[in-house]
Amino acid sequence: MTAPVDYTPLYEPPAPVEDWNPLAQIVQIFAEDNGWPYYPLAVRQPLPGVVFRERDGKPRSMQRSVNIVRIPGPPLTEIGNSFYTEIAVGNQFTQSWGYVALQLDAPAPPLVLVNQRLAPRSPLPSLPDVTPMPFKEQDRFLLYADPGAFAWADWLFDDEVQALLDDGTLGFHVEIAPGSLFLYAPHPLAVPDPAVWQHLIALISALRIRLGGRLPEPGAPIASPRPPVPNEPPYVSAPVPPDSATDKARVPQPASLPMRSNELAVNFRRTWVVWALVLAGGVVAGGASIILAALR
Repeated sequence: MTAPVDYTPLYEPPAPVEDWNPLAQIVQIFAEDNGWPYYPLAVRQPLPGVVFRERDGKPRSMQRSVNIVRIPGPPLTEIGNSFYTEIAVGNQFTQSWGYVALQLDAPAPPLVLVNQRLAPRSPLPSLPDVTPMPFKEQDRFLLYADPGAFAWADWLFDDEVQALLDDGTLGFHVEIAPGSLFLYAPHPLAVPDPAVWQHLIALISALRIRLGGRLPEPGAPIASPRPPVPNEPPYVSAPVPPDSATDKARVPQPASLPMRSNELAVNFRRTWVVWALVLAGGVVAGGASIILAALR
C-alpha cells in the first residue's frame, strides 16, 4: 500500500452514540473513513476455511462473524471476528477466531501453516490429513501440505512474512483453501486498536506483494450523514477463476487436501476439566457417604 491508512478514528475515538456498540462504532468509522465497507454481521458465509467449515464442507454449528471490514479489490480482503459452537462432553462452548480472508486471483496450493506457539492453547479445529513437516527445519511453524508445495511455501513464507506471522504478541495460523488465503488469530482482529490494524496491514501488504496483488489506495472519507449499513456482506458463489496470464509455472495445483478433525486437541482441556469436576464430585459424595455411615 503506497498511500497511508487514516488511523485517526482509532487514536481519537468519536463520542459514543446511544444504542451503538462503542467498539463496533470505532471500527465502522475507521473503515468508512478509509473508504472500506463495513458490515456488522454475517451468518451465511460461504468461506471455505477450517474456522468456517467442517472437514466435510458443512458450515460449523452456529457459525457467524461480526465487525466485518472489507478492503475492496480485486482481489478482495476481508477482516472480521468469527464464532461457532463446539460440543464437548454434552456441553456447548463458543469458539472465537479473528480472521483475515484474502481472495486469490492466481493459483496457490492448498496448505496449512500451524503456529507452534499458538497451537497448544488455540489449535485449529481441522487439519489436513497429511504428515506435517517442521517448516524450514525450525520449531516456529508446522507445515501441512503435499510435498510438491514445499518449495512454493518456502518462497511465500520467507523470513519477513514469518516475522509478521508471529512477533511474540500477535500470532497467526495460515490456511490456503480454494480461492482464498486465511489468517487465523485466537482473538478478535476487527478491534479499535491501531497497533493491531497496523500489523494486519503490514502482513496483508507483504502477502499481496508476493502473491502478485496489491492493496488499493484508501478512498476518501464518506461524508456525513453516513449511508445505511447493509446487514451482511455480499459473497460470490465461487472463487474468482484464475487468470491464465498471471498463472505461475512454479505453483502446483492439487485439487484439495483431505482433512481430519482436530476435535480432541480443541476440547482436551475442557474435557479434562469436566471429567475432573465429575470425579471430584464423586469423591466428595463417596466421602460424605462414608462419614454418614460411620456416624450411624
